[in-house]
Amino acid sequence: MKTQYTLLSGETVEFIAPAGELGAFMRRVIAATKDPAVTDAELTELVHGPENPLLDATVVPGKVVATSETYRDPMFHVMLDCIARKRMPPGTSVATARARFTLTVPETATQLGISESAVRQAIYSGRLRAHKEGGTYYLDPISVGSYRVSRRGPRRRDAGGRSFPGGILEARIGSAPDASFRVKHTREEFEVEEKHGAEWVGTIPGGWHRIGVLGTSKERARFWEIEPAEGESVLHFEGFYLRGGFRILETVSVSARAREAFRHFRPK
Repeated sequence: MKTQYTLLSGETVEFIAPAGELGAFMRRVIAATKDPAVTDAELTELVHGPENPLLDATVVPGKVVATSETYRDPMFHVMLDCIARKRMPPGTSVATARARFTLTVPETATQLGISESAVRQAIYSGRLRAHKEGGTYYLDPISVGSYRVSRRGPRRRDAGGRSFPGGILEARIGSAPDASFRVKHTREEFEVEEKHGAEWVGTIPGGWHRIGVLGTSKERARFWEIEPAEGESVLHFEGFYLRGGFRILETVSVSARAREAFRHFRPK
């Protein structure tokens, strides 16, 4: 039997009550949330620490991180909501807390000095809490004010020269009457948010290392190979796009070679 839980943002998540290690950890989180002796900093450290079974210890050596798989688990959003509730001033009602969600995506982008798509990526991944009403996202100014924007430049590599996994990418892919835009990536998933005929708008989950992209039209074909990088890049082709933290490693502009490169490309 599924349990429904309403987040402070107003969003409702459903989950089956966890058992085993995750169930025990969740009980600790709930107990810490209710315990006035536990600070919000201590609760945050618990949720984002090595004891959380939802975090991945294999992505970055010596650290645990929240991957796209983590953010897809409703229990992680319940944990994040517990932190948000812990930060509420005593006596604050849920309605009052929810009313704080007043910033739009453009306003948030301006405040943080990043693009609107970067804000949406942070919302999709759960790094920024937002309330969606009438198709518009509204964000909490307190959450936005404490959000850390990375300015580090190209993504670091490990001792073997391998780039760390890439994050969530926004994309418009598929086929139009006169063009197409295809991607090859190891995740083999595409989270569809909108569908227009044979065109899809959505996100590619994080965890990838190399992605191959092929854009074709009546006049040309182009191939790109990309790898993770800090900052944001956008790849446009005939109304299609790929947007997120990446850099282009290779571009093939000769149509026949571009199609051949995509055919032989093996994602990592």
